[in-house]
Amino acid sequence: MKKDWFKIWFESDYYQQAYNHRDENDAKVLCELILNSVQLSKKAKILDAACGAGRHYINFAQKGFSVFGFDLSKNLLNVAKRNCELKNIQANFFCADIRKVFLKSKFDLITNLFTSFGYFESDKENFSFIQNAYELLKENGYYVLDYFNENHLRKNLLEKSYKKNNEVEFFENRKIINGRIEKIIKIKNPESEIEFIESVKIYSFEQLKTEITKIGFELVKTFGNYSGEKFDIENSQRLIMIFKK
Repeated sequence: MKKDWFKIWFESDYYQQAYNHRDENDAKVLCELILNSVQLSKKAKILDAACGAGRHYINFAQKGFSVFGFDLSKNLLNVAKRNCELKNIQANFFCADIRKVFLKSKFDLITNLFTSFGYFESDKENFSFIQNAYELLKENGYYVLDYFNENHLRKNLLEKSYKKNNEVEFFENRKIINGRIEKIIKIKNPESEIEFIESVKIYSFEQLKTEITKIGFELVKTFGNYSGEKFDIENSQRLIMIFKK
């Protein structure tokens, strides 16, 4: 595993092309699920951690909440700012490593969406932001983690996939190695060929529940997909966990 794979891949212009199936409607459905599952006032403050191009940020902002977002990728943050400008939404973004986020503000809701968790080698690094989120939340505030379901992943691993976006071809190879799901993304266009890596540590439902409640959170709701279906530990594709301080 290349230690800092995320710095290279998320900064690439190809990243959004690879995940263009995760569109605004996808984000809208998840945001609706979250907002219907928590109790927030109209003046609530939301922090969208690892916000990427701002899909979820924009949905929360359109509801009238005071939203802030951060990401390590300056490229994705620039896209997020442009998207906000197009929709006449205030862009409250800042660039930060999720392991080193220092804020004086307190929030009512902190979201950690689209598997923006498990990138690092150690458990301490991976859970450091959740520990930080507990301190950044107001009393009775919420933390939401959107992650994959380990059992479904192991049983349904798609080892190879291919897609073409205009003249750009994406060849993806996936393997589970040393407790991590690793993906090699080979990208070909008429002029060049380039390769990127994704590597995410695999945590079970019980591991996540144990470690996050140990911080002080209470698990209040769990869903198996963005539509709000009940979480099935064997068959659900996603693991959406809503915690309360």
